[in-house]
Amino acid sequence: MRAELAAAAGPLAARITGHPFWDGLRRGTLPPAALWHFAEQDAHHVVPAYARALAGCAALAGSDAHGALLASAGSATFGSLPRLDEELPKLAAALGTAAPGAAPARPAPAVHAYTSFMRAAPARSFAAGVGALLPMTWFHLLVCEDLAERHDPNGRYAFWIARYLPEGDYLEHYVESFLTMIEEVAAESPPHERDDLLTCFHRAAAHEWNFAESAYNRESWPV
Repeated sequence: MRAELAAAAGPLAARITGHPFWDGLRRGTLPPAALWHFAEQDAHHVVPAYARALAGCAALAGSDAHGALLASAGSATFGSLPRLDEELPKLAAALGTAAPGAAPARPAPAVHAYTSFMRAAPARSFAAGVGALLPMTWFHLLVCEDLAERHDPNGRYAFWIARYLPEGDYLEHYVESFLTMIEEVAAESPPHERDDLLTCFHRAAAHEWNFAESAYNRESWPV
């Protein structure tokens, strides 16, 4: 399973990091409003949904070790939310994009679809639930590695990238533990649940790309 996922993840991650949003962020050419859209949607909707989906999967885990990993990750993600809220006004001031005291934007259509998918997937099976969480877990690391390697350190958004990149190597350890769990879950699951895991992984990867697309286009509801 891990080899199969790795073979799929490489091209998928390359498409995501090659998206004009991430390319523009690296180069410093991204419109400020696009970065604000991403940061606000991420802090107010995507990351909280990821935390809740982790907690929901933890409750369904058949293995104590898997439940502990997911519950710990969920707790850490919930714990990061106040820091994300504190960072948003600083970013808005730096970009000049949001009015002081403006109410948080509701989830954009692509974000609503992604967060709903993450939270609903465990209802199908535990394997589907962790498959749906794998792209946000794994691709965050791959995107951060790409940003660290290729961004312009003197670019317009170097200040935000420095805050976005994780400190230390905890993210690498977390992704490694998550992938080990995925392998164990796949080995213990019947064929249809293994298929669920793969299907949800690919759908969530598409949602990751759509999130970048949504931010780049500053997507909003037409009505």
